[in-house]
Amino acid sequence: MNYLIVSIVLVLLGLSYFLVREHRWRRRERRREQSIRTLLDEADALEASLLTCRERMQTLRGMLVDLPEEMTGDADEALAADDKVQAALRDLLQHRLWIKQHADDAGQAELDAAVEALSQSRRSMEQQLLRLDEMTAALREARAR
Repeated sequence: MNYLIVSIVLVLLGLSYFLVREHRWRRRERRREQSIRTLLDEADALEASLLTCRERMQTLRGMLVDLPEEMTGDADEALAADDKVQAALRDLLQHRLWIKQHADDAGQAELDAAVEALSQSRRSMEQQLLRLDEMTAALREARAR
């Protein structure tokens, strides 16, 4: 009888251990999948911001044609960033290749660092877009005068 109780307790302990490990593994896998999804979403958002930036820069460039040179200094400086947008798009392509080739093997810390890097780049690009919007509004106002 004692052997039966000890055996049942050992089986229950083993089963509990297995269930806890399984739960932890599933939680880690869900976190990993979420990180990869977030990484891809951030890459998409950054690409959209970069393309919007390029479009707004072209609009701004078209507006500069009609204005005197002394009024276009800040805008010219912003438009000089077109090469930076191209470089950022190339870097983004490199990030996408890394995701495709290494996301399955990367550690959680690497995935988290990649997500943070893309998030930071996207936030920076959003600030640049706001700056371009402000310059465009100022140039429209100057043209209206």
